[in-house]
Amino acid sequence: MKLKRGEVWWADLGPYRSQEQTGRRPVVVWQSDTPTRALRSVLVVPLTTNLDRANLAGTAVIAASDEGLPEESVALAFQLRAIPKLALQSKIRNLSEDELAELELATDEALGRVEP
Repeated sequence: MKLKRGEVWWADLGPYRSQEQTGRRPVVVWQSDTPTRALRSVLVVPLTTNLDRANLAGTAVIAASDEGLPEESVALAFQLRAIPKLALQSKIRNLSEDELAELELATDEALGRVEP
């Protein structure tokens, strides 16, 4: 499976766990390309359609698309996590340059590299 940073995929994040995004949902591949090729897991940022989450630090808005993202969504950089590559089901699309930049900032906020 060939993956690239900034791709949006459908993934199975597993059964319900309190305070985490779970089940089948879109995620953004957020790990750099070099370790992605070598590892069996990949760092992803889960998405939610709860647009109220866009008011939180560490989030970025991801537009709906004709390619398969049915609703405008919010990337939750503060829930960045590693999942097995086998949990990725099908590619939806690539993030736009603006979405990449917004998610970069959201990740910096979530990791405390910049203040929200």
